Amino acid sequence: MREGTGGGCPAQARPALRAGVRLVHWRPVFKQVSTVPNLTRSTLLLWLLAATLLLAPLLRSGNTPLALLLLELLALALLVLALWDPRFWLQLPRLQQLFLGGIVTLPVLYLIPLPALLASMLPGRETYELATSLALKGESGGWGGISLVPGETGAGFLKLLLPVAVFLAAIQLRHKRQQQLVFLLLGMAALQAFLGLVQYGAGIGGPAMIATDHANAGNAAGTYTSRNNFAGFLYLLLMPCLALYMATLGRHRPRGPSPIRQRLLFWSSLKGHQAFLFGALALLLILGVVFSRSRAGIGLTMLGVGLVSVLLARRIGGGKTSVSLIGSLLSVAVGLAVAIGLAPVWQRFAVSDPVSDGRFTIFTGALDAIRNSFPLGLGPGVFQESFFPWQHLSQASYLINQAHNGFLEWVYDGGLPALLLIGLGLFLFLQRWPALWRAGHWGDFRYLQVGTGLGLGLMLLHELVDYNLFVPANMAAFALLAAVFLQEYEEPVVQRSRSTTRREAPDPRAVSLPPPNPAATNPFMNS
Repeated sequence: MREGTGGGCPAQARPALRAGVRLVHWRPVFKQVSTVPNLTRSTLLLWLLAATLLLAPLLRSGNTPLALLLLELLALALLVLALWDPRFWLQLPRLQQLFLGGIVTLPVLYLIPLPALLASMLPGRETYELATSLALKGESGGWGGISLVPGETGAGFLKLLLPVAVFLAAIQLRHKRQQQLVFLLLGMAALQAFLGLVQYGAGIGGPAMIATDHANAGNAAGTYTSRNNFAGFLYLLLMPCLALYMATLGRHRPRGPSPIRQRLLFWSSLKGHQAFLFGALALLLILGVVFSRSRAGIGLTMLGVGLVSVLLARRIGGGKTSVSLIGSLLSVAVGLAVAIGLAPVWQRFAVSDPVSDGRFTIFTGALDAIRNSFPLGLGPGVFQESFFPWQHLSQASYLINQAHNGFLEWVYDGGLPALLLIGLGLFLFLQRWPALWRAGHWGDFRYLQVGTGLGLGLMLLHELVDYNLFVPANMAAFALLAAVFLQEYEEPVVQRSRSTTRREAPDPRAVSLPPPNPAATNPFMNS
């Protein structure tokens, strides 16, 4: 047959056809090779996240220069791996993109250089411009910026990369790996609580690992520089621990004539061991918070225990109707009793720090500074360097390095843009709850998401009187739990078949005989 006629293939198309055949032949190989980098990147993300989450609390909660530098390098590596595939960023919801992008770009915008004359015209700069002029003896300071201290704003930008990198890396992991990272943090919380109890017993003396400085002397603080931040880390992990305890406690359906015996046998099963482990861990974390002697930490722990007992009383074990009404009431009663029982402990153990009674004085100064510099603020990360003109004379002997109210400090630094970001973050948090709280059967991951949501809510409340989200270790833990809380995971539907007809139990004395075979013949039968 000639070329180009009949059913043959033109000569010009034969090389392309052979190449297509080869491509089809090697397509399975290409598919396998293309999945290898994704698996490697996911594994690297998991290990880098594990290293970051472990090192952040151990290295003095990341509040030392070398520890913060190491955490920032790990954050840069996480960002490179997390954004290696740009399609991942496009798959995020728009509101999450806007929130994360705003956190990263806001400090950069405050670093844009401006002429000195234009920078001096910004609101709230009069006092600082006068001080600069006196220090420079009337000489011009050259170019300026929106931020009063650009170096502190740049350092704040690098510090903010840590929670953003942890969130972006954790949100693209599978739910099983996210659960493993939460378990890793639970182990770290147990270690911190145990170390805190040893510190409380040893006092200020002892080896360097368990000795505490003057501000935390005689209190449980773990490896943290502040016992309040230490308590925040513990109750942040206490909430998912209690939620998993409620999930595994009733994951058993008694059958047979002796339900009590079956319930006792439950504690010898794997789920029973898990329930005991989560219960013991929750008790250890509560003791760690108590002996930290943090008033806000103990109060929020009381609130968290009460919320878990009330919200999950009807969902012990997964199903909404898995527990009777009496069992639910008993669960609520026990939880509220524990919460109320911590009240005298709060009065007995809680102590005040030197500036705790002057928090509202600091709030007043911060509000005055916000009104004076609104809507731009003074620059991210410049609170310690710029708050002195607004500090009350009664606190002149103290260095006020934080506003002891995270929301006020963010607005002090970032003005109206920071206020909008706070509102967007709270909206993302509240928007997630209706989609998360669904009817039907719940798996362990759904309980984990509810527990992380409660922990995030408690820490946001704590920000009203403290600065947990300015501590690198708590920032990283908060970002991981936020990724778990916002994970779009659809649990498989559990199908439970119920028989409508009642079957009688077989008689154990009856002997089962094989069915008769009609083809077989009886040799003893008369023909």
